[in-house]
Amino acid sequence: MKVKLVFASLAVAGLAVSSAVAAPPEGKGKPKTGEGCKPRIAVILKGTLTGAGSPLTVKVTSANHWGKPYVGGSDKSIAVNSDTKVRGQGMKQLSELKSGFRVLIQARVCKADLANGATPALTATKVIAHDPSKANKDENDNKGQDNKDKDDDD
Repeated sequence: MKVKLVFASLAVAGLAVSSAVAAPPEGKGKPKTGEGCKPRIAVILKGTLTGAGSPLTVKVTSANHWGKPYVGGSDKSIAVNSDTKVRGQGMKQLSELKSGFRVLIQARVCKADLANGATPALTATKVIAHDPSKANKDENDNKGQDNKDKDDDD
């Protein structure tokens, strides 16, 4: 009697485990690549704009772990769309970007697409840009203000 109970318990447990381990049917679950894939990884690139417009052309000088394959070599093209946010020094529009600006570009891509050092096409979600000529002007203005403050102290 106890033997039958043990076998019945094992059979029920086996059915429960096999249904839990089974792969989802075709078309169900989260896709590994393409639209709506999971997980999506943030690729962050830092460099200098060599061409403004759509797409942006960037000479990438550094990146986070996921963006390392994009560093160096020829200039990279980064697509932009109406959802791309532009920030930095009061900028809000893609049309305000110019060649020579220092940029930090954030994009999201499927983790599976980055396997083995692949470099899939990126679409920027955010562009943070700085005009180097304005940065130097601001620094000079601040230095002039500091010198004026020192003269006032004397």
